[in-house]
Amino acid sequence: MSNYPPETHEGIVTSWAPIASTFPSSKGCETLFWSVVASTLAAWDPGYGLTVDSNVHCVPPAVTSWWNQDRLGVNSLTRVSLGPITCPVGYSTALADVENQSSTFVACCPPDYTFVAIKSMGNTGQCSSVIPANQVITYAARDASSSWHTFTTSYTTASPAWGIQINGYNIAQVTGTTSTSSSTSSSTSSGTGSPSSSPTPPPSSGLSTGAKAGVGVGVALVAIALGALMVFILARRKSRRNAVALPASELDGAYKPKSGYADQVQVYELGNRTDVGMGELDGREAPVEMQSRTPVDVKPPGH
Repeated sequence: MSNYPPETHEGIVTSWAPIASTFPSSKGCETLFWSVVASTLAAWDPGYGLTVDSNVHCVPPAVTSWWNQDRLGVNSLTRVSLGPITCPVGYSTALADVENQSSTFVACCPPDYTFVAIKSMGNTGQCSSVIPANQVITYAARDASSSWHTFTTSYTTASPAWGIQINGYNIAQVTGTTSTSSSTSSSTSSGTGSPSSSPTPPPSSGLSTGAKAGVGVGVALVAIALGALMVFILARRKSRRNAVALPASELDGAYKPKSGYADQVQVYELGNRTDVGMGELDGREAPVEMQSRTPVDVKPPGH
């Protein structure tokens, strides 16, 4: 049996105190009576060892904690229950009630006590016995100052005695089982097949699939950018080589100067053509200054 973890129901935390193994019967406990409530005798009470004689241990320690938990004070938020539970040696299993598929309520009565009805912890009345008439018994009780003392008495008629019950739960624990399957391949040799070991997976390259995809996309983008840059540079160089002076025959509306003017330079105006590109000056030759000459009086023809 394994211990149960705490449970919370409707705001109340239940802690489980296990009685996982049979507790040995304590000789003499059947005669250790005490009277906590007037006119009531009880035996096998764990409180006897707490208040009357600390050397007495008639029940497992877990039962002492369960039976006397009200002595811890008023506490409506926590409680102690017994479980898993095995009735101590000599105790009888008075009841084993299966409450649901996973929970069984177990009620135990002390030796030579008869089950009457289920009672909660701290309350007598579940397990009863009879003290014969005129039998001398010794019991513990409080005096006027609330100190415990032992007394001897006998009853003229048969009187009841109550044995302290032990009640708890056995809860089936759900254990998860995992199954593993491995695929095997078989090879046939001489008409018989024999299993072969599954292949060992190749070692990891260190990069995940997502990382590899990211690297590939980055390399592709860099390659495209370099290609576009090369195309731009080549196109620019080609446009410079093609930027040469067009012959006059290809220009629309060419202006022809009047004859007779010396050092006259022809000037052409471009028409509304869109198929002629503008060229830059060739930078291979440095500009040359005009030679200084004496002004010549040039007369127009006919003067």
